[in-house]
Amino acid sequence: MPAVAGGLRWAEELQQRIQVPFSKFRHVSHPCLECADGERVINKYEEMMQLLDRYSRRLYEAWMESVAERSQYNLNLPLISRETATRLISVNFDPQLVSVLREVKYLEARQMEAIPETAAQIYSSRGQLWQYVANLELATGRYNKVMSSVLEVEYPLIQGQLRDIDTRLQDAEESINWNSQSIWEYIQEVRECVCDLDSRLQRTKDNVEEIQRSMRAWACPIFDRREGKKDTLLSLEDRADRLEKFYAQIRSSGEKIHFLLKSNLALFRAEPLSEEWKAYVDYLDDMVIDGFFNSIESSLKFFLDNTDPRAGVAPLFEAQLDLKVPDMVFKPSLEYGAGDGFYDLVESLVNDVYRISSLMPRVAEHSTFPHYQADMEDMADLADMRQLLMERVQSVMATCCEFRNSLEHYTYLYVDDRKEFMRQFLLYGHVLTSREIEAHAEDGVPESPPTLESYREQVDGYERIYEEVKGLEPVRVFQGWMRVDGRAFKSALLNIVKKWSFMFKQHLIDHVTNSLSDLEGFISVAEGGLCHRVEEGDYSGLVGVMGHLLAVKERQATTDAMFEPLQHTIALLRTYEQELPDVVYRQLQVFKSPVAISL
Repeated sequence: MPAVAGGLRWAEELQQRIQVPFSKFRHVSHPCLECADGERVINKYEEMMQLLDRYSRRLYEAWMESVAERSQYNLNLPLISRETATRLISVNFDPQLVSVLREVKYLEARQMEAIPETAAQIYSSRGQLWQYVANLELATGRYNKVMSSVLEVEYPLIQGQLRDIDTRLQDAEESINWNSQSIWEYIQEVRECVCDLDSRLQRTKDNVEEIQRSMRAWACPIFDRREGKKDTLLSLEDRADRLEKFYAQIRSSGEKIHFLLKSNLALFRAEPLSEEWKAYVDYLDDMVIDGFFNSIESSLKFFLDNTDPRAGVAPLFEAQLDLKVPDMVFKPSLEYGAGDGFYDLVESLVNDVYRISSLMPRVAEHSTFPHYQADMEDMADLADMRQLLMERVQSVMATCCEFRNSLEHYTYLYVDDRKEFMRQFLLYGHVLTSREIEAHAEDGVPESPPTLESYREQVDGYERIYEEVKGLEPVRVFQGWMRVDGRAFKSALLNIVKKWSFMFKQHLIDHVTNSLSDLEGFISVAEGGLCHRVEEGDYSGLVGVMGHLLAVKERQATTDAMFEPLQHTIALLRTYEQELPDVVYRQLQVFKSPVAISL
């Protein structure tokens, strides 16, 4: 409650609290009321009632004496006051006027005191006053919001409009008071101007926020692992689709940003060629540069986070090691400078990331660059990230090539000519060295056919190499993020080793098969010749039979000596699980017969 009405109400209620019990007390017939103490109680009661009446009268009279003067003084104050330091304004409706209105409201409700004419007049116009105050509060609130929220780059664009509003407000600050005529029209005019400016400024800020919201959607990596899982390789199969989708988003956002920029031009009511507008456009241009920076940084950070040897992440890239005789090759190539190699692949991915900054026309059309890619390439932080990534790529390429070079001791297996090796082995029991060739340059290297033990050594040697190659890890990971799949190389090398081993085995198989086939052919011819009937006087027939007998005799020693070595050869082949044709065993069974051998 207001002070006066509250004080009067307090005094009234206090009197009631005294009167009610005392009125009952006086109706009691008792000698105590006629004694000295009783009289003193009655006197105290009457004294207290007089004091409260006097308090109420003085309080009310004091208010009546000052209310008219104070009210007129406050009503003659300007509508608005301005703080010099901050330039903010406020409604100059004094709290004393509010107090008067409240006092009158409660005093009317009491219907016990006469309301001063001045106070009654003010109270009768309370609806109009509150209307003035409410609209001025709205106008001053919006004005202060503009002054508090306007950015340094925005202020020049609305400076003229603010000047016009300040000119209108000057009357309310100096001459127009609450008693002035036709102030409602003035208040409406000021309110409309201020609210219009605030509304337009807020819409420009909303447009800028929408621009920033659009660019925040760019701040995510363009590329990702397959199916978005943490343990899969980088997804390159859908590279074109990813780029197309991301690039479309950039283009769409660019069109939206240019549209919002034109909208702000209209909202600011600015001249497109003015220096103030160019400064504002440069402000938005820097904002777009930050948006592209964050987008590119996000993608580069993805690559750096997933190529950090200390991060403990799953491999991001993979190269396949294969054998393309006479070379071991990586796919993609890990040789620095090779076309379409791994270095070029990563560099092309980085270029794809940077290319997003070329898809949006420049906001600042007065700039010398048509888009933002040059700005991005000049960013030192992005350049450092890019350089670090490419250094890691070069380092892992060198590591993988060192691994490949560690396998070069197998090169002779797929580079040497197996036919030439076998030719020299059959003649000399080994491959001739350059020193041997030089030492026998004149008379030639003496022949030294291999023994069965020489064959065993060759086959066992290649079998050991086969087991060694078989034990090689098919997949290796280098520096934690580069996986080398060597399964194709391992498979090819194992096949080549088997071919070397099988070459010697096949020669032994052919030797056994051919030896027995030759013997069988000789026996068949000899049998046919010896079974020929010689007639008396048939000289040529006799000579033929004698020739077959001579041939059998000459071959007898060779034939007798061949079976034991063939048996050893067959036993050796069995140790390598090499099965001979059934005809070989049948021939051996037949040839063991003395009749067959001696005919």
